[in-house]
Amino acid sequence: MLEKIRDGSQGVVAKAILGVVILSFALAGIGSYLGGSNEVAGAIVNGQKITAAQVEDEFQQERSRLEQQFGEMFKAIANDANYMASVRQGVLERLVAQELIEQTAHAMDLRVGDEEIKLAIRKMPEFQVDGQFDNDRYLMLIRRAGYRVEQFKEMLRVDMTRRQLMTSLISSDFTLDSEAKALAALEQQTRDIRFIEVAAADFINDVTVSDEQINDYYDLNSGQFMTQEQISLEFVELKVDALKSKVSIEADQVLAAYNENLSQYQSTPRRKVSHILVEFGDDEIAAQATANDILARVQGGEDFATVAKASSDDTFSAEQGGDLDWIEPGVMDPSFDEAVFALSKGEVSSLVKTEFGFHVIKVTDAEEMTTKSFDDVKEGIEQELVDEAAKELFYELQQELVDVSFQVPENLDEAAVAIDAQVQHTELFARFGAPAVVNYPEVISVAFSDAVLSSASNSDVIEITPEHHMVIRLKQHNPSEVKSLADVTEQIKQRLVQEHSQELAKEKAQDYFASWSAGTVVDGVSVVEKSAVKRSERDIDNAIVTAAFKLAKATDTPQVELVKTVKGQAIVSLVAAHDVVATEQQVAEVVNRLNRLNADTTYKAFIDSLKATSDIQYPVQ
Repeated sequence: MLEKIRDGSQGVVAKAILGVVILSFALAGIGSYLGGSNEVAGAIVNGQKITAAQVEDEFQQERSRLEQQFGEMFKAIANDANYMASVRQGVLERLVAQELIEQTAHAMDLRVGDEEIKLAIRKMPEFQVDGQFDNDRYLMLIRRAGYRVEQFKEMLRVDMTRRQLMTSLISSDFTLDSEAKALAALEQQTRDIRFIEVAAADFINDVTVSDEQINDYYDLNSGQFMTQEQISLEFVELKVDALKSKVSIEADQVLAAYNENLSQYQSTPRRKVSHILVEFGDDEIAAQATANDILARVQGGEDFATVAKASSDDTFSAEQGGDLDWIEPGVMDPSFDEAVFALSKGEVSSLVKTEFGFHVIKVTDAEEMTTKSFDDVKEGIEQELVDEAAKELFYELQQELVDVSFQVPENLDEAAVAIDAQVQHTELFARFGAPAVVNYPEVISVAFSDAVLSSASNSDVIEITPEHHMVIRLKQHNPSEVKSLADVTEQIKQRLVQEHSQELAKEKAQDYFASWSAGTVVDGVSVVEKSAVKRSERDIDNAIVTAAFKLAKATDTPQVELVKTVKGQAIVSLVAAHDVVATEQQVAEVVNRLNRLNADTTYKAFIDSLKATSDIQYPVQ
């Protein structure tokens, strides 16, 4: 459903409609309330189908979102079949949850009234101009999205009904004011502390490492000193972009394409339309009589806008004098459409009958079809023809590449000749340091696979994108191996010095800790004193701050903690704790955070309970 919105809009349309249906209808789809479907089910929830097409549509939207979020990294993510399978399963479970919510709302006879829908539409900023609801904008947006007014209103009704249920459920959760104030005060509490830092660096000169220790460490940890596996490749690539320079287009081809596709260079005729609607109600004959009376009044000279405001059953357009803004062929009901484009500017139709009722239509302005000249569009046409020719050549050469690289597996020379390309080479590289020309997840995955490393044959054709293919073969392979002791002796020595200096620092820190715990002053040691330390303190090692706030603030014995820090060790002592009264803003932030947490917990529990009592089938899985 949302793809229709995107395809028919220029950004603002998508934002407008997506703002309404971002969670519910994006997940459930319009079919769930406009009628059943014979499509294959992705899931069946208490007899109600969630179609495989709905699942696929939502999965593709989620895939696009991930691609935007992760950028170039997404290619590697998308190659992980297990991860993408979990994404698809997550999409399906969200669809199931939305269907369960809708069924529950229906069972509870929850329904949003027409006035609530009207008010909601008026409040949507997407439909406002200068802060005021604009009917022209409203109609333009939903029609560009491919929906009639009644469709959109019904779509919104279902969405608001779902929200009504979830709001009533979640609003039952609340955070006690006293609880929020206590937590906010605790978060804002400050502490006065004293601490001694024992840096491992101070003991480096006290450490001696023998050759025997280095040898022993090397023997026990040789797996830590492996070289990176490296390869170099030969490859042939086929790209549509590279083929564009190899195709030529004649002037008569450009002119022929213009004439054959003339409709593409013609503007669509438009009509600015106002209408007066008389709905059928319970008596179609009476409705027709009323409509004929309205038509007679308009034909008799009464102002169309005034009559529309007083008499039209289309309440939205009535407030604008019946104005529906500009429309194009094919947007409205066929009968309405036919009548509109048979009228000239200023003319009023006879009665027009549609599924909504009887209409009296007036064309208030008209724009006829125009055609762009050949000179205005010939450059664009030529580029399109070049692109098409390059793609056709690509598909021809693609099959050549497949055939020749398979038939002659011992080299790439003949494959290169077949597609008029060059065999290219890389230097040695590791898995995570590939040169840009082959640095594609699809290529790296194949290059380091057993199929390439253990054979002297060409790879299968690798699809990097639909318009960029490559065949590779191994040129050189340097397997990962243990580095020699001579190459890592200094590295091991530094590591052992660090480990032993840390041990010495810890021994000294334990002595200080014992003294402070007993209430004894440690002489000749620098003691750091800090006042009003916050939990968010950044100028002190985080381990020290964390330890300070773990210590009990009121005891008869010294509160001391020994912790490992970035530099070595530290002994932390609590001097005093200062409680504060949190500000209203701080309390409000805590309330919002707790409410979100409670809402998430409640929602999950609610959905779990619905699933436990529902018949849910997954026939496609």
